[in-house]
Amino acid sequence: DIIHVFCGFILYYFSLDIVLRFMFQDLPTLSVQPYLVQNIRRRELVRFLNIRSLFTFLNMLPLLLFIPFSIRVIGAKYGFAGSSVFLISILSLTVFNHFFSLYIKRKTIINNWWLVGFLLAVVLVGCCDYWKLFSIRDASAALFTPFLHKPWLCLAPVVLGIAAFMNNNRFLEKNLYLEELKKSSGKKQSAEYAWLQRFGELGDLMGMDLKMILRNKRTRYVLFISILILLYGFIFYKPQYLQHNQYSSLLIGAIFVTGVFIINYGNFLFAWQSAQFDGLMTFNINIRMYIKSKFLLFNMVSTLSLFVASLYGFISWKIIPLQLAAYFYNIGINTVIAGYFATRSYRGINLGRAASFNYQGMGAAQWIYALVVMLPPFIIYGLFTLVAPSWVGVAVLGFLGLVSFLLQDWWIGIITKEFLKRKYLILEGFRQK
Repeated sequence: DIIHVFCGFILYYFSLDIVLRFMFQDLPTLSVQPYLVQNIRRRELVRFLNIRSLFTFLNMLPLLLFIPFSIRVIGAKYGFAGSSVFLISILSLTVFNHFFSLYIKRKTIINNWWLVGFLLAVVLVGCCDYWKLFSIRDASAALFTPFLHKPWLCLAPVVLGIAAFMNNNRFLEKNLYLEELKKSSGKKQSAEYAWLQRFGELGDLMGMDLKMILRNKRTRYVLFISILILLYGFIFYKPQYLQHNQYSSLLIGAIFVTGVFIINYGNFLFAWQSAQFDGLMTFNINIRMYIKSKFLLFNMVSTLSLFVASLYGFISWKIIPLQLAAYFYNIGINTVIAGYFATRSYRGINLGRAASFNYQGMGAAQWIYALVVMLPPFIIYGLFTLVAPSWVGVAVLGFLGLVSFLLQDWWIGIITKEFLKRKYLILEGFRQK
């Protein structure tokens, strides 16, 4: 039954839809200060902001995808009533996804643990479906097929959509002044991430990076790719590799899964902020602290990736020590390589441009960086496997990474000196349009 099969994929669509919204949909903004001094109710401002936010491509896409099927297939079998009920359900869930993703993004700005919870929920649902603990497709078919036989069931998604809209309204009414207070209060920029305040100046600098990542297209794309590659373990961790201890093949996946953010974000470590770099360098910023904040960001994201990727241990226990060795190599050695090459990158980046097939900022340093990041671990592993078992090469990689990580303050000092030598070359290069 084609309708039953089609209904089985609807939850997959909305699951992907909410992830895409979280990564790429901008928060609707409005400078409320000019309106607050006029005779306009806060509730009206919030309602206007929410209704205006509905007119986006991601909300129009379901119309293109589901209306033809609803009219040609569902309408032919269940008539106008069945087709209408199906479309009402789809549109209601679209509204729910829209306002739910906006709510999560706004809560993430206030408390970054919401981001961690959201990512863990996405990974957990994906893993449960992959390991067949439950089937999203079967659940989707069981949820949507009854709507065609019992039209009154469409009230459930309608209620969900209305509830998401009202919840978003209530949140904005309580926090209507939030953006204005952040702009005018003169508080340090990490105030949006309360958990960073314990790090002092280091936390302020990390907060700048996090806001930049979440608010710009190209950096959001890097974050999206880093999350997506967490699933690449299903591609690299083949049963035949595990059975025959072919660690060279497994090592590729382990380095990418635990360190792809370091590799991608580190490729343009300073260039991400090229548009504001002149102003940034005029602030009273300790350069050593600035570079240390980059390392701390790398360490935190890589640690979170390791924590999520540890779920691959359910496939085989051998994956755990392999990923741990790759993790230490990434935070101990690849972070240093990223910092060193960043002091030799003089090309700026426009963060507002699309990320796909965008080679802006790429130069000789970036291509050499890619080789230096990927080749040494396999050379080291290969040399040791010539005279010892495969696991020795993996252990050596992890040990070298751990030693380098313990010397991270020393490395930061070296990179700081390199940065200060080339500071004005970097500034001049970033000014070129």
